[in-house]
Amino acid sequence: MKHIQYILMMTVIVLLAACSRDVADEQTQASLRLAGVTRATGNPEYSDIRIFLTHGTTAIEGLFKYDDQVSSWTTQLKLKSGTRSYNLYGYMPDNTEFAHSISDFNDNGAVLHIQQIPPITAQDYCIVTGVRQVENTSDETAAVRGAFSFNYESQRENYINLFLDHLYSHIIFCMKVGEDYNAVRTIKIKKMKLKVDDVNHSNYNVDITLTKDVGISSVAHTSVAGTETRELTIKDEELTLTTSYATACSGYIIPATTLFNKLSLVIEYDIYDKRGNKVAERTATNSLAYPLEELQRGEERTLQINIDPSYIYDLSLNDPPFVVIKGS
Repeated sequence: MKHIQYILMMTVIVLLAACSRDVADEQTQASLRLAGVTRATGNPEYSDIRIFLTHGTTAIEGLFKYDDQVSSWTTQLKLKSGTRSYNLYGYMPDNTEFAHSISDFNDNGAVLHIQQIPPITAQDYCIVTGVRQVENTSDETAAVRGAFSFNYESQRENYINLFLDHLYSHIIFCMKVGEDYNAVRTIKIKKMKLKVDDVNHSNYNVDITLTKDVGISSVAHTSVAGTETRELTIKDEELTLTTSYATACSGYIIPATTLFNKLSLVIEYDIYDKRGNKVAERTATNSLAYPLEELQRGEERTLQINIDPSYIYDLSLNDPPFVVIKGS
């Protein structure tokens, strides 16, 4: 009887060990390291990157978590042990308020879905459009747009670099005062805001089609109604205007034509006489529909704001028009 019990115990131990190995084989912490990130344009602003790895009919979701103290990423992703080829898709920065998923993935690309994103934002959201496998973290060779695949081996460290393209457009506001008006009045900007006037455009869902050898082949925008209109403060520090253009602030907007005629720039400002006395507090609201015509994804456009009224009548001194025009 003791002999039988011993055999049974050993059998259970072997089975438990086998099950443990199976679990480990199915899902282990990935030996995948992100070495570097290159953006299509602009200064690098690094943060967490939400990623999807696809292999055959399987998609695995994970995160490259950015640590700004050491300027590097840690991998929060579990993969099966073994060797296989993966395609990688994703976006930066990650945002827990967004719903995200991937569909229609194969060796030629995928469709990335990001839902409930803001039409106006202070963050430069970007899409992964290129992956390059490298030997170590010191290899800064940029990935090539349209290359999404890399070879993974769980028994070694795997290093990759990413290339990202912009999902939004960047608009920059420059301001000046006409010489004649500046001779009699001083304008101090207090606050500037972007405002979406229609509650039906409070959020957007985007479907990004990613194609091998291309990168982003198309982006479909769908407006989503919210409970209140969107506002984004893009400047809340005082700026005294002069007769030369000064860069005041900037923001990012979804380049959807349905949004442009719903978007306004709101400027709060004070007017002073030349003895330094405040004579008025004003708010100017300008539609951005015309200055944003034909704005494209990834484009950086400067909008010039001129304050140059005719002051034949005294009333115009304290109610100057703010004219927004398309610049460079």
